[in-house]
Amino acid sequence: MTGTDRIGVGIIGAGGIAMQHGMGWNAYGDRAAVTAVADISRPRAQAFSDRFCSGAATLYDDIAALLQDPDVDAVDICLPHHLHTPAIVAAAQAGKAILSEKPMCTSLEDAATMKGALDASGVPFMMAHNQLFQPAIREALRLLGDGALGTLFYLRSMEVGQQRAISSPRANPNPDLAPGEHPMAWRFDPARMGGGEVLDTGWHGAYRLLAMAGSRPVEVTAMMGRLMHQGLPSEDSGSLTVRFENGAIGDLLTTWAFGLVENRQFEAAGEFGALTGGFNELLVQLHGYPAPARATWPDVHTFSAEIGHFLDVLQKGVAPIAGFAEGARVLQLIKGAYRSAAEGRTVTLPEDPLAAPFVAG
Repeated sequence: MTGTDRIGVGIIGAGGIAMQHGMGWNAYGDRAAVTAVADISRPRAQAFSDRFCSGAATLYDDIAALLQDPDVDAVDICLPHHLHTPAIVAAAQAGKAILSEKPMCTSLEDAATMKGALDASGVPFMMAHNQLFQPAIREALRLLGDGALGTLFYLRSMEVGQQRAISSPRANPNPDLAPGEHPMAWRFDPARMGGGEVLDTGWHGAYRLLAMAGSRPVEVTAMMGRLMHQGLPSEDSGSLTVRFENGAIGDLLTTWAFGLVENRQFEAAGEFGALTGGFNELLVQLHGYPAPARATWPDVHTFSAEIGHFLDVLQKGVAPIAGFAEGARVLQLIKGAYRSAAEGRTVTLPEDPLAAPFVAG
C-alpha cells in the first residue's frame, strides 16, 4: 500500500469517538478519504457522512458488507470494546489495513486469535494510542530515549478526571450524536465493557507508562475501587505499581472520580534529574539546579496526528508507534492488575505478552 495513492477508509462505528477520527481523516484530504461508514444505527452513519464526507460515504449496516467494498483500503475501528476482536479479525481476513481504538481487546485469548489473523494476512495494524502524539510526551520520550536523565529510577503516569456523566447512562455527554444507542449505555454492561475504568480510560495511562519505561513490565501490584460512581458494575479508579525489567519502578493512577492539580500526566526521575508534564507543557530539572527548564507547545489535535502517522505507515512504510506487540503488552499489564486487585497479591507478568499473568511461588 506504500506510495502516493489516495487511501479509501471505512469507519466502523460512528459513535462519539468516531467524531474525533472524522476530524483527523479530514486533515489529510489529499492522502485519504472516508468512503464508507458502518453502524447499526443508519441515522448515526448518515450523520457522520453528512458531517465529514459531504454525505457521499457509502453506508452499511454491518461490518461484513463494508469489508467487501473495493473502495475501502483501510478500516478505522471505533466500536465498543467487545467488538474489537471480531472486527479486527474480519478486516485482516479481508486484506484491509487496520487502525483500532483502545483497548485492543478484552482478553489475552482474543489477542492470540487476533495475532493469528494479522500474521496470516500481513496487513498493517496500528493501535490508536493518540496521547503519544501530545507534544510534551513526545519530547519527554525523546529525552528519555537519549538518556538525558541517566539511569531511570521512577515513573508515574496519571490518567485522571472527574467524569460525572458516567454516573448515569441517561446523562448524555455528547448530545450532538445522531440517534442510536446512548454512548454510555454499553459501559454499564460488563459483557461489552470487558472490565472497568482501568481497561477503558486507564489504557491511556498504561501505554504512556510503558512507553516511558522503555522496558517490559515484570510485576504489578494493584488496588481498585468505586470511589464516586456507585452505580457502575466495575471500578471507577485504579492504582497500579509496576516493576520493570530494567529495575525502574512505575506507578499508574487512573480514575473517573477526581482530577489533579495542573492536570499533570506523567513524571520520570533518574540518575541526573527529573521531568514532569502533560498535554503541551514539559518541565525538566537536573539535580542541583534551582528551577526547572520549561517548554510549551501550541495545542495539537492528537487524533489528527495519529492518523497522519498511520498514513505514513501505509504510504511510506514507517513502523507504527504502537503495533500489535505494544497493544498486547498493555493488555497483559492490565489483566495482571485486575488479578492482583482481586487477590490482593503481586502478580508476575511473563515475557510473552500473550501469556497469562500469574502469582509467583
